[in-house]
Amino acid sequence: MEIWMIAGSLMLMSAVLFGYSFVKKEEKEPAYKELESFSLAVTKTVYDLNRRVHTLESKLNLSLEDEELQSDQMTRLMKDNTITLFTKGVATKEIARQLSLSHGVVQEVVNDYITEHIES
Repeated sequence: MEIWMIAGSLMLMSAVLFGYSFVKKEEKEPAYKELESFSLAVTKTVYDLNRRVHTLESKLNLSLEDEELQSDQMTRLMKDNTITLFTKGVATKEIARQLSLSHGVVQEVVNDYITEHIES
């Protein structure tokens, strides 16, 4: 009789913990969305600052190679946000619009990501 009571109480505890795990997952969703929106806002700010620096450099006749300029503008955070949006199924044109990037730059980042994962 004691074994059935122990088994029943363990079964009840597992059901309660299982239900609790669903509640906890739902509480994390708003935090993840807030973090993602903050990350996109920071990325946009960094991009805007890079664009301002580029404008100042062009006014001061400072020249950079195209590849160096592209790598300066495309920070790691910007690349991560591009890949995140791409893996969520967002079209490259929409990614370019959301992050204020050219379609070619977004497509290059996506192509590098796909090539990287094919080779791995």
